[in-house]
Amino acid sequence: MRFDAGQTTWNLPSPLRAPAASRRRGRLPVAAVRPDYELIPMNGSRLETPGLERGAPAGAICAVSYRAELRPSTWELLSHLVDPQAAVVARSRLTGGRPVDEYEAAGLDDSMWSLESATAAAAGLLGEPVRELGRGAVIEALRDDTPGLRCEDVIIAVDGRTVETAVHLRGALAGLDSAELTVLRGSARPGSLSKVKISRHPDGAWGIRVVTADRVLRHGIDARFSLPGDLRGPSLGLACALSVVDAFTGGRLAAGGVVVATGTVDMTGRVGSVGAIEFKARAVRAHPHVRRFVVPAESGADVDDARRVLGGRAEVVAVASLAEAVEVLCGFRWRGRQVTHRSPDRQWVSTVR
Repeated sequence: MRFDAGQTTWNLPSPLRAPAASRRRGRLPVAAVRPDYELIPMNGSRLETPGLERGAPAGAICAVSYRAELRPSTWELLSHLVDPQAAVVARSRLTGGRPVDEYEAAGLDDSMWSLESATAAAAGLLGEPVRELGRGAVIEALRDDTPGLRCEDVIIAVDGRTVETAVHLRGALAGLDSAELTVLRGSARPGSLSKVKISRHPDGAWGIRVVTADRVLRHGIDARFSLPGDLRGPSLGLACALSVVDAFTGGRLAAGGVVVATGTVDMTGRVGSVGAIEFKARAVRAHPHVRRFVVPAESGADVDDARRVLGGRAEVVAVASLAEAVEVLCGFRWRGRQVTHRSPDRQWVSTVR
Protein backbone atom coordinates (compact mmCIF):
# COMPACT_ATOMS: atom_id res chain seq x y z
CA MET A 1 0.00 0.00 0.00
CA ARG A 2 1.21 3.50 -0.85
CA PHE A 3 1.12 6.19 1.83
CA ASP A 4 1.92 9.88 1.66
CA ALA A 5 2.33 10.46 5.42
CA GLY A 6 4.40 8.81 8.10
CA GLN A 7 3.63 8.53 11.78
CA THR A 8 0.03 9.58 12.21
CA THR A 9 -0.49 13.13 13.42
CA TRP A 10 -3.93 12.49 14.92
CA ASN A 11 -4.64 9.25 16.78
CA LEU A 12 -8.30 8.85 15.87
CA PRO A 13 -10.10 6.46 18.22
CA SER A 14 -12.65 5.14 15.73
CA PRO A 15 -12.99 4.67 11.95
CA LEU A 16 -14.24 7.55 9.82
CA ARG A 17 -15.89 5.06 7.49
CA ALA A 18 -16.63 1.35 7.59
CA PRO A 19 -13.30 -0.37 6.86
CA ALA A 20 -13.06 -3.00 4.16
CA ALA A 21 -12.09 -6.43 5.38
CA SER A 22 -8.48 -7.34 4.60
CA ARG A 23 -7.51 -10.75 3.25
CA ARG A 24 -4.06 -10.66 4.82
CA ARG A 25 -3.40 -11.54 8.43
CA GLY A 26 0.06 -10.54 9.66
CA ARG A 27 1.12 -12.37 12.79
CA LEU A 28 3.91 -10.05 13.90
CA PRO A 29 3.22 -6.43 15.03
CA VAL A 30 5.65 -4.97 12.49
CA ALA A 31 5.49 -3.17 9.14
CA ALA A 32 7.83 -3.40 6.15
CA VAL A 33 8.59 0.10 4.80
CA ARG A 34 10.46 1.23 1.68
CA PRO A 35 10.69 4.33 -0.53
CA ASP A 36 8.19 4.71 -3.37
CA TYR A 37 10.43 5.75 -6.24
CA GLU A 38 7.55 6.97 -8.41
CA LEU A 39 7.04 10.73 -8.13
CA ILE A 40 3.42 11.81 -8.58
CA PRO A 41 3.08 14.93 -10.81
CA MET A 42 0.24 17.06 -9.43
CA ASN A 43 0.17 20.10 -11.74
CA GLY A 44 -0.19 18.22 -15.01
CA SER A 45 -2.93 15.92 -16.25
CA ARG A 46 -3.94 14.91 -12.71
CA LEU A 47 -5.25 18.45 -12.10
CA GLU A 48 -8.51 19.48 -13.77
CA THR A 49 -9.49 23.17 -13.82
CA PRO A 50 -12.88 23.43 -15.55
CA GLY A 51 -13.34 26.80 -17.20
CA LEU A 52 -9.64 27.67 -17.10
CA GLU A 53 -7.61 27.29 -20.27
CA ARG A 54 -3.99 26.48 -19.48
CA GLY A 55 -1.03 25.12 -21.33
CA ALA A 56 1.54 22.63 -20.20
CA PRO A 57 3.32 23.77 -17.01
CA ALA A 58 6.93 24.89 -17.31
CA GLY A 59 8.02 22.50 -14.55
CA ALA A 60 6.61 19.60 -12.57
CA ILE A 61 5.31 19.87 -9.00
CA CYS A 62 5.29 16.37 -7.55
CA ALA A 63 4.16 14.56 -4.43
CA VAL A 64 6.16 11.66 -3.06
CA SER A 65 5.05 8.72 -0.97
CA TYR A 66 6.44 5.61 0.64
CA ARG A 67 5.19 2.04 0.53
CA ALA A 68 4.38 0.05 3.62
CA GLU A 69 3.12 -3.50 4.01
CA LEU A 70 1.32 -3.38 7.34
CA ARG A 71 0.83 -7.17 7.42
CA PRO A 72 4.10 -8.37 5.86
CA SER A 73 4.80 -11.97 4.99
CA THR A 74 7.97 -13.67 6.17
CA TRP A 75 9.51 -13.22 2.72
CA GLU A 76 8.71 -9.49 2.70
CA LEU A 77 10.26 -9.10 6.14
CA LEU A 78 13.45 -10.83 5.07
CA SER A 79 13.72 -8.87 1.82
CA HIS A 80 13.34 -5.58 3.70
CA LEU A 81 15.90 -6.54 6.31
CA VAL A 82 18.60 -7.03 3.63
CA ASP A 83 17.64 -3.93 1.61
CA PRO A 84 19.60 -0.86 2.83
CA GLN A 85 16.87 1.45 1.48
CA ALA A 86 14.08 -0.32 3.40
CA ALA A 87 13.28 -0.92 7.04
CA VAL A 88 11.17 -3.01 9.37
CA VAL A 89 9.47 -0.93 12.08
CA ALA A 90 6.85 -1.44 14.75
CA ARG A 91 3.42 -1.29 13.10
CA SER A 92 2.17 1.06 15.82
CA ARG A 93 4.65 3.73 14.61
CA LEU A 94 2.58 4.04 11.44
CA THR A 95 -0.93 3.29 12.66
CA GLY A 96 -0.86 4.99 16.05
CA GLY A 97 -2.07 1.74 17.58
CA ARG A 98 -5.22 1.51 15.44
CA PRO A 99 -6.25 -1.65 13.55
CA VAL A 100 -4.79 -1.79 10.04
CA ASP A 101 -8.15 -1.73 8.21
CA GLU A 102 -9.27 1.25 10.26
CA TYR A 103 -6.00 3.10 9.65
CA GLU A 104 -6.18 2.60 5.88
CA ALA A 105 -9.84 3.65 5.74
CA ALA A 106 -9.11 6.77 7.74
CA GLY A 107 -6.26 7.53 5.35
CA LEU A 108 -8.73 7.80 2.47
CA ASP A 109 -10.77 10.38 4.35
CA ASP A 110 -7.62 12.26 5.35
CA SER A 111 -6.60 12.44 1.69
CA MET A 112 -9.91 13.95 0.61
CA TRP A 113 -9.92 16.37 3.53
CA SER A 114 -6.36 17.41 2.67
CA LEU A 115 -7.22 18.08 -0.98
CA GLU A 116 -10.17 20.27 -0.02
CA SER A 117 -8.11 22.22 2.51
CA ALA A 118 -5.21 22.65 0.08
CA THR A 119 -7.48 23.99 -2.66
CA ALA A 120 -9.08 26.42 -0.20
CA ALA A 121 -5.64 27.59 0.99
CA ALA A 122 -4.60 28.21 -2.62
CA ALA A 123 -7.83 30.10 -3.27
CA GLY A 124 -7.21 32.31 -0.24
CA LEU A 125 -3.67 33.04 -1.38
CA LEU A 126 -5.01 33.98 -4.80
CA GLY A 127 -7.39 36.50 -3.23
CA GLU A 128 -10.59 34.44 -3.22
CA PRO A 129 -12.74 34.67 -0.06
CA VAL A 130 -13.00 31.28 1.63
CA ARG A 131 -16.08 30.28 3.61
CA GLU A 132 -16.53 27.14 5.68
CA LEU A 133 -19.98 25.59 6.11
CA GLY A 134 -20.95 22.62 8.24
CA ARG A 135 -23.50 20.91 10.47
CA GLY A 136 -21.83 21.13 13.84
CA ALA A 137 -18.49 20.17 15.36
CA VAL A 138 -17.54 16.49 15.59
CA ILE A 139 -15.45 15.45 18.59
CA GLU A 140 -12.35 13.69 17.25
CA ALA A 141 -10.48 13.26 20.51
CA LEU A 142 -10.96 13.84 24.24
CA ARG A 143 -8.69 14.33 27.18
CA ASP A 144 -9.14 11.65 29.82
CA ASP A 145 -10.37 14.26 32.30
CA THR A 146 -13.23 15.51 30.08
CA PRO A 147 -16.45 13.82 31.31
CA GLY A 148 -19.89 13.55 29.70
CA LEU A 149 -18.75 13.50 26.07
CA ARG A 150 -17.71 10.77 23.66
CA CYS A 151 -15.73 10.67 20.46
CA GLU A 152 -17.95 11.12 17.37
CA ASP A 153 -20.47 13.21 19.33
CA VAL A 154 -21.59 16.19 17.24
CA ILE A 155 -21.92 19.49 19.12
CA ILE A 156 -24.67 21.54 17.47
CA ALA A 157 -25.29 24.29 20.06
CA VAL A 158 -23.69 26.06 23.06
CA ASP A 159 -26.11 27.53 25.62
CA GLY A 160 -28.79 27.46 22.94
CA ARG A 161 -26.63 29.19 20.29
CA THR A 162 -26.35 27.15 17.07
CA VAL A 163 -22.89 25.87 16.18
CA GLU A 164 -22.19 25.12 12.51
CA THR A 165 -18.41 24.66 12.40
CA ALA A 166 -15.42 23.99 14.62
CA VAL A 167 -14.55 27.67 14.36
CA HIS A 168 -18.05 28.63 15.56
CA LEU A 169 -17.68 26.30 18.54
CA ARG A 170 -14.37 27.88 19.51
CA GLY A 171 -15.95 31.33 19.33
CA ALA A 172 -19.03 30.28 21.29
CA LEU A 173 -16.89 28.91 24.15
CA ALA A 174 -14.54 31.89 24.24
CA GLY A 175 -14.93 33.83 27.49
CA LEU A 176 -16.96 31.11 29.23
CA ASP A 177 -15.94 28.94 32.17
CA SER A 178 -18.85 26.52 31.82
CA ALA A 179 -21.45 25.81 29.16
CA GLU A 180 -24.37 23.57 28.27
CA LEU A 181 -23.79 21.72 25.00
CA THR A 182 -26.50 20.32 22.75
CA VAL A 183 -25.04 17.10 21.42
CA LEU A 184 -26.08 14.62 18.76
CA ARG A 185 -24.72 11.33 20.01
CA GLY A 186 -22.58 9.60 17.40
CA SER A 187 -23.78 6.14 18.38
CA ALA A 188 -27.42 7.08 18.97
CA ARG A 189 -30.31 6.86 16.53
CA PRO A 190 -30.66 9.82 14.14
CA GLY A 191 -32.22 12.84 15.81
CA SER A 192 -31.38 11.77 19.36
CA LEU A 193 -30.11 14.82 21.26
CA SER A 194 -28.52 15.18 24.68
CA LYS A 195 -27.68 18.11 26.93
CA VAL A 196 -24.21 17.99 28.46
CA LYS A 197 -22.78 20.48 30.93
CA ILE A 198 -19.02 20.98 30.71
CA SER A 199 -16.51 23.19 32.51
CA ARG A 200 -12.99 24.32 31.81
CA HIS A 201 -10.23 22.26 33.37
CA PRO A 202 -7.95 23.88 35.97
CA ASP A 203 -5.39 24.57 33.22
CA GLY A 204 -8.00 26.59 31.29
CA ALA A 205 -8.61 24.02 28.55
CA TRP A 206 -11.90 22.40 27.55
CA GLY A 207 -10.06 19.20 26.59
CA ILE A 208 -11.84 18.35 23.34
CA ARG A 209 -10.56 18.31 19.78
CA VAL A 210 -13.14 18.98 17.10
CA VAL A 211 -13.52 19.11 13.35
CA THR A 212 -16.39 20.51 11.31
CA ALA A 213 -19.11 17.95 10.56
CA ASP A 214 -20.04 17.54 6.88
CA ARG A 215 -17.63 20.33 5.98
CA VAL A 216 -18.11 22.26 2.73
CA LEU A 217 -15.62 24.94 1.65
CA ARG A 218 -16.91 27.72 -0.59
CA HIS A 219 -14.53 29.76 -2.75
CA GLY A 220 -14.04 30.82 -6.34
CA ILE A 221 -11.52 28.16 -7.44
CA ASP A 222 -12.64 25.03 -9.31
CA ALA A 223 -9.81 22.52 -9.16
CA ARG A 224 -10.04 18.74 -9.00
CA PHE A 225 -7.37 16.08 -8.64
CA SER A 226 -7.30 12.53 -9.96
CA LEU A 227 -5.08 10.44 -7.69
CA PRO A 228 -3.92 6.81 -7.60
CA GLY A 229 -6.44 4.59 -5.88
CA ASP A 230 -3.87 3.05 -3.52
CA LEU A 231 -2.69 6.38 -2.11
CA ARG A 232 -3.49 7.16 1.55
CA GLY A 233 -2.83 10.07 3.92
CA PRO A 234 -2.95 13.87 4.25
CA SER A 235 0.54 15.05 3.24
CA LEU A 236 -0.39 15.51 -0.41
CA GLY A 237 -1.71 18.90 0.68
CA LEU A 238 1.37 21.04 0.00
CA ALA A 239 1.99 19.65 -3.50
CA CYS A 240 -1.72 20.04 -4.33
CA ALA A 241 -1.91 23.63 -3.07
CA LEU A 242 1.23 24.60 -4.98
CA SER A 243 -0.18 22.98 -8.12
CA VAL A 244 -3.40 24.99 -7.87
CA VAL A 245 -1.46 28.24 -7.42
CA ASP A 246 0.73 27.23 -10.37
CA ALA A 247 -2.28 26.59 -12.59
CA PHE A 248 -3.93 29.93 -11.84
CA THR A 249 -0.73 32.00 -12.17
CA GLY A 250 0.52 30.94 -15.58
CA GLY A 251 2.12 27.56 -14.88
CA ARG A 252 5.66 28.80 -14.21
CA LEU A 253 5.96 28.21 -10.46
CA ALA A 254 8.31 25.26 -10.96
CA ALA A 255 9.99 26.57 -14.11
CA GLY A 256 13.35 25.00 -14.81
CA GLY A 257 12.96 21.58 -13.27
CA VAL A 258 11.09 19.25 -10.94
CA VAL A 259 9.93 20.32 -7.48
CA VAL A 260 8.85 17.72 -4.91
CA ALA A 261 6.73 18.80 -1.94
CA THR A 262 5.36 17.00 1.11
CA GLY A 263 3.35 18.39 4.02
CA THR A 264 -0.16 18.97 5.24
CA VAL A 265 -1.85 22.30 4.50
CA ASP A 266 -4.86 23.55 6.43
CA MET A 267 -7.38 25.93 4.92
CA THR A 268 -5.47 28.95 6.23
CA GLY A 269 -2.27 27.94 4.43
CA ARG A 270 -0.34 26.69 7.47
CA VAL A 271 2.00 23.83 6.53
CA GLY A 272 2.02 21.00 9.06
CA SER A 273 4.51 18.25 9.81
CA VAL A 274 4.48 14.74 8.34
CA GLY A 275 6.50 11.62 8.94
CA ALA A 276 8.65 9.29 6.83
CA ILE A 277 10.55 12.24 5.34
CA GLU A 278 13.76 10.19 5.26
CA PHE A 279 12.08 7.53 3.08
CA LYS A 280 10.68 10.24 0.83
CA ALA A 281 14.11 11.83 0.55
CA ARG A 282 15.52 8.47 -0.59
CA ALA A 283 12.90 8.42 -3.34
CA VAL A 284 13.79 12.00 -4.33
CA ARG A 285 17.49 11.08 -4.49
CA ALA A 286 16.74 8.53 -7.21
CA HIS A 287 15.56 11.31 -9.56
CA PRO A 288 18.46 13.49 -10.79
CA HIS A 289 16.19 16.22 -12.22
CA VAL A 290 14.64 17.25 -8.88
CA ARG A 291 15.94 20.69 -7.95
CA ARG A 292 14.01 21.33 -4.72
CA PHE A 293 12.44 19.21 -2.00
CA VAL A 294 9.97 21.36 -0.06
CA VAL A 295 9.19 20.06 3.44
CA PRO A 296 7.42 21.36 6.57
CA ALA A 297 9.56 23.41 8.93
CA GLU A 298 7.61 21.75 11.79
CA SER A 299 9.24 18.41 10.98
CA GLY A 300 12.40 19.51 12.79
CA ALA A 301 15.08 16.83 12.85
CA ASP A 302 13.48 15.10 9.85
CA VAL A 303 14.53 18.10 7.74
CA ASP A 304 18.15 17.44 8.69
CA ASP A 305 17.68 13.78 7.81
CA ALA A 306 16.44 14.78 4.36
CA ARG A 307 19.48 17.00 3.81
CA ARG A 308 21.77 14.18 4.91
CA VAL A 309 20.11 11.68 2.56
CA LEU A 310 20.14 14.03 -0.44
CA GLY A 311 23.67 15.22 0.19
CA GLY A 312 23.34 18.31 -1.98
CA ARG A 313 21.71 16.57 -4.95
CA ALA A 314 18.62 18.70 -4.40
CA GLU A 315 17.95 21.72 -2.21
CA VAL A 316 15.84 20.95 0.87
CA VAL A 317 13.60 23.92 1.68
CA ALA A 318 11.69 24.01 5.00
CA VAL A 319 8.55 26.19 4.97
CA ALA A 320 5.88 27.08 7.53
CA SER A 321 3.16 28.31 5.16
CA LEU A 322 1.91 27.99 1.61
CA ALA A 323 2.79 31.64 0.95
CA GLU A 324 6.37 30.98 2.03
CA ALA A 325 6.61 27.97 -0.29
CA VAL A 326 5.29 30.02 -3.22
CA GLU A 327 7.81 32.78 -2.49
CA VAL A 328 10.65 30.25 -2.51
CA LEU A 329 9.60 28.82 -5.86
CA CYS A 330 8.78 32.05 -7.68
CA GLY A 331 11.81 33.90 -6.34
CA PHE A 332 10.09 37.02 -5.07
CA ARG A 333 7.75 38.04 -2.26
CA TRP A 334 4.16 36.97 -2.82
CA ARG A 335 1.90 40.01 -3.25
CA GLY A 336 -1.47 38.31 -3.06
CA ARG A 337 -4.07 39.28 -0.50
CA GLN A 338 -3.72 37.77 2.96
CA VAL A 339 -6.06 35.04 4.12
CA THR A 340 -8.48 36.36 6.73
CA HIS A 341 -9.61 32.96 8.07
CA ARG A 342 -6.95 32.02 10.62
CA SER A 343 -8.29 28.95 12.42
CA PRO A 344 -6.71 25.53 11.71
CA ASP A 345 -8.88 22.72 10.37
CA ARG A 346 -8.52 20.51 13.41
CA GLN A 347 -7.94 22.03 16.81
CA TRP A 348 -8.07 21.54 20.52
CA VAL A 349 -10.68 23.87 21.98
CA SER A 350 -8.70 25.29 24.84
CA THR A 351 -7.65 28.60 26.33
CA VAL A 352 -8.90 31.29 23.92
CA ARG A 353 -11.16 33.73 25.78
